[in-house]
This record gives sequence, C-alpha cells and structure tokens, in this order.
Amino acid sequence: MRFVLSSSAFLVLSLALVGAQEAGEATVQVAESESWGSHLTNAEGASLYLYLEDEGLEGESACAESCTRNWPPLTVDGEPVAGEGVDAELLGTLTRDDGSSQVTYGGWPLYTYARDTEPGHTKGQGLGRVFFLVSPAGEQVTEELVQEAPELDEEVMAQLMTEGERAFRNNCVVCHGAQGQGAIGPRLAGNSNVGGTAFLVQRIIIGFEAHGMPPFGHLSDEQIAAISTFVRNSWGNEFGAVTSEEVSNLR
Repeated sequence: MRFVLSSSAFLVLSLALVGAQEAGEATVQVAESESWGSHLTNAEGASLYLYLEDEGLEGESACAESCTRNWPPLTVDGEPVAGEGVDAELLGTLTRDDGSSQVTYGGWPLYTYARDTEPGHTKGQGLGRVFFLVSPAGEQVTEELVQEAPELDEEVMAQLMTEGERAFRNNCVVCHGAQGQGAIGPRLAGNSNVGGTAFLVQRIIIGFEAHGMPPFGHLSDEQIAAISTFVRNSWGNEFGAVTSEEVSNLR
C-alpha cells in the first residue's frame, strides 16, 4: 500500500528531515549511495548539494528567496563540525543576505532538497544540470555507479519491452522520436545516460522542466519500469531491465 501525503504533512516531514538547517549546530558527514557512491549529508542523513550558479561568487549564494523553498541552505550557529570522512579544512561558512551563516565545503555553499524526505534520498541529484551531490573531496558528483541489472525470465522481459514500447509511444515519442533519435528532447539511442537506473527513473518521475520535459510521476511504478526497460534496451542500447521495485525505491 502506498500512502499519499497531504501538502501539510509533506511539509512537516521535509522540515523534520532538514531541521539542522535552522540555527544551531551543523555536522557534515559522509554517506554511501548505491547509485552515487560517497557523498555529503547533514547530521540527519539528508543529502547535501552544491549549486553550479554559485561558482565564482566568492562568499555569496545565488540561491535566494523562492529558490530556498526547494533548496534550503544548511545554516549553523558558530562553526560546522566535520564528521568521519569529512575534511575539516574544506569546511567554512558564508554570511547570507538575511544574516544567517551558511555552511560551505570546498568553497561551495551547501543545500538540502525539500523533496528528500528520508535519509538516503538523492532526488535532487542533477536537477536542472545545476544541483549536484558533493563528494568528500568537495567536488560535484556526476557519474552514477555502474550496477548490475537484474536478470529476468525471457517471457517477463519480453512483456516489459512490449508494455514499455506502448507507454513510450503514448508519452515520449513526440519529444524523443520513434527511434530514439531525438526531436524536441535529447537522443536516447546510444545515449549512455540511460544506463544509469537512478538517473533515468528520476528524470521520468520528476521531469526536466528547465528543458521542457514535464514530470511523469503520475505513471505507475510498473509503467515507469516498462518505459525504462524499453529505452535501455532499444536502438542499440543494452543496459538491462528496470523493475517496479527499483522504481518504488527511487520515488
């Protein structure tokens, strides 16, 4: 059974997870993700992100006002604390326009993402091609770890491909082309990005609004698994299946 949160309940959960952003202590630590490897989190396990628009600003943040609703800055009273695996020399702070002190790492201001409502969520990874997880070395994480695709019975795989082709033609063909050659949207044929399960599934669920791709989170886990499997195994792509269980874990 899947529970649907009201907007108020979602807000409460989001605020609870990112609670360390409010004035107080801030510990930066390292977590391991099956999809993205080692990356920084706050004390509650909420993933921390950098924003490429901050590059070169030197002590300022480009994420202000409405931006902070989705990307709350990690703030602190005093100095941030380095957890195990974190380089204390890379930790720092900057003063935001509202007077709060935001934690930085390797010069990058750190943010959480409002849709990451549980420890281990990385739903903000790569959004808009400007928000990225942060490695312990203070660099953006861009490469998804190669994972072995599940081996499915031939009949099950064939059914997934059939259902995926149908769902692709109903939802995706206008933008990506009937042969994955690209049109309004990018080419999928021979595109190594679709080999990343987390990347592909989360792009389908969340969309890529900066590039005109709407979210398709209204589709069922089974439909998204079928589309993903079809895309990953058509037009020369050979990346294996995606299961509905994997989709459910990535929502």
